[in-house]
Amino acid sequence: VSLGAIAVVCTVMAILAFFAGLRLLGPTSTSVLSTLEPVVTVGLATWLLGESLSGVQAIGAALVLAAVVWLALSHRPAAVEIPPV
Repeated sequence: VSLGAIAVVCTVMAILAFFAGLRLLGPTSTSVLSTLEPVVTVGLATWLLGESLSGVQAIGAALVLAAVVWLALSHRPAAVEIPPV
């Protein structure tokens, strides 16, 4: 029973937090940030649980981070130059 309650509470809290972020940041920024989820999960598992990180996993994390940076920079709105008055 307690395991089911934990699963439901964690799932509901995660979905509510996602929707709050979606409302606050918008769909594009939220989708770009959500691509970081696997990297954060692996990083926390390594740091908090003492899991080992292989070279292939580190390369994969670096590729995900590079993709997030690329997506964030490519989806920036163009700066609008306001002429002086």
